[in-house]
Amino acid sequence: LAGRGTTCSERSMMFSADNESSSSSELSRRSTIGRVLSSGAAVFVSCVAMAEPASAKKPPPEPITAETVKSAFDAIRYELEDPAGGMATLESKIAAKDFEGVMDFTKNYDGYFRKARVGRARKLLTDKKLKEDSVLMSNAITFDLIGINRASRPGQENQEEAKKYLGELKADIQKILDLENTVDLSAVEGS
Repeated sequence: LAGRGTTCSERSMMFSADNESSSSSELSRRSTIGRVLSSGAAVFVSCVAMAEPASAKKPPPEPITAETVKSAFDAIRYELEDPAGGMATLESKIAAKDFEGVMDFTKNYDGYFRKARVGRARKLLTDKKLKEDSVLMSNAITFDLIGINRASRPGQENQEEAKKYLGELKADIQKILDLENTVDLSAVEGS
């Protein structure tokens, strides 16, 4: 096989020598396929080269109002305090030693809870420093979920360890909820 260590023109000559030894019908088929592929590749390259980069339109930021702040933080509060919320679900799975259920829950909960619910509330914070600090608080939630997940893996099941991380998770969620009172609506009313 030609390839490494040969120049483009050497490979081209080898290809044409191979084609000359083939039957004429095979030569015709090969040359047709080669022409189609090379013209298709040229069209593809020219289309890609001329295409403008895609620009995803970001939705406008959610307005910071008393209602949106309350709604965002109530969604987090629900997960922490409601008997049907995520913490109650996780707590019952840990208590029942349903480690497979705990693993499935924690795997999906980060996106649902931290990214969607906590992320929404973080965007409504008006204090720049607290907004930056809330990133670390949000990341702590991820690490708590990872800790719970690790304590639930096959061969590593440890109910006490899972409970410890669940306690830390609840404390980190409470820290996020404490930020609700820092939102200064007068700072955005004049904007």
